[in-house]
Amino acid sequence: MHTEEEQNKTTEHWFIIWDEKFTVRDENELWLIFEMMNWDPEVSPILHWNIIMELDEELMSLIKTYRGLINCLKSLNEKNSFLLLFKISDILSEIVLDSRELWEILAKIGEEWNKLRLIKQMRNRWLTRLITSSQDLLNIIEWVYESAERQTLDILWAETIRWLFVSPQDVYNILHYLNSENKDYLIDMIWLYEISKKIRNWEDFLLILKWISYNKISSFLSLYSKRMILELFKTDKEFTIFLMRLSDRKEEIFLEYMWINKN
Repeated sequence: MHTEEEQNKTTEHWFIIWDEKFTVRDENELWLIFEMMNWDPEVSPILHWNIIMELDEELMSLIKTYRGLINCLKSLNEKNSFLLLFKISDILSEIVLDSRELWEILAKIGEEWNKLRLIKQMRNRWLTRLITSSQDLLNIIEWVYESAERQTLDILWAETIRWLFVSPQDVYNILHYLNSENKDYLIDMIWLYEISKKIRNWEDFLLILKWISYNKISSFLSLYSKRMILELFKTDKEFTIFLMRLSDRKEEIFLEYMWINKN
């Protein structure tokens, strides 16, 4: 049986800075070291980089919790934050347990390519474990842009994404963050028909019509007869409010479909 001293030795890691040997036993000590060396905007990033490179794979033995990881990331610049994440990528699935935690990590990474690299490293199985609702997907989409949006959706697969949405509000929340091209891409993954089945009132109808791209408006409206659309509105006031909340162009397209002359 190992003595307590022997057990401590087995968990002790070390690195050398300026010919001086430093030891670190856990994530809290690692964070404190990063903090203590955070004294100069030019020198500190170099010191942090050296520490991460020297500890290398031993970082996976040091960082055990999400909070410990976040503390360390907060002490590092963006370049070193990503380097640290890369070094412990094999154990990230054991540390990051929900989409909100991944959201916080993505917020620390500025470069889109690095965000996408991190998401790809997660692999489909881990990412689908984190994303079990539309809010989970929103947490990720909020911090990726342009081509990274589409590639993130591709990693998740259409079959996974489609069942995340239970209401038009869920769809609206995601569309709000996507550019027009990626709005269309997501709509194609979910299917307009599936979205239409979730619409229960004029407010639901407005949410979708307001945020789908112009390319999809005609296809969306074609799922409804004019009578079906009118039945969504109980009063003229509701219909007026609905029109007021559409852009001029979408209002024009909608009224043309309904054969209504605005004048």
